[in-house]
Amino acid sequence: MTKKLTVEEIEDRLCDVESRYYNGYSQTEYWWRVSGNVELTDRRLWTRYIKLLNKRKMEMNNDR
Repeated sequence: MTKKLTVEEIEDRLCDVESRYYNGYSQTEYWWRVSGNVELTDRRLWTRYIKLLNKRKMEMNNDR
């Protein structure tokens, strides 16, 4: 059985990935997905966590 990550856990993991590329300002989604100098593994992780975060937030809104 797999554990379902909470929004906070997903945000922490997302922050870990983003902190490797943080240069004093946040990057855009376009930068992460296409144009930035990002390792392929980190690009995939970032995309996965963003999708998962959006999914969890939608689930939370539907539960209300």
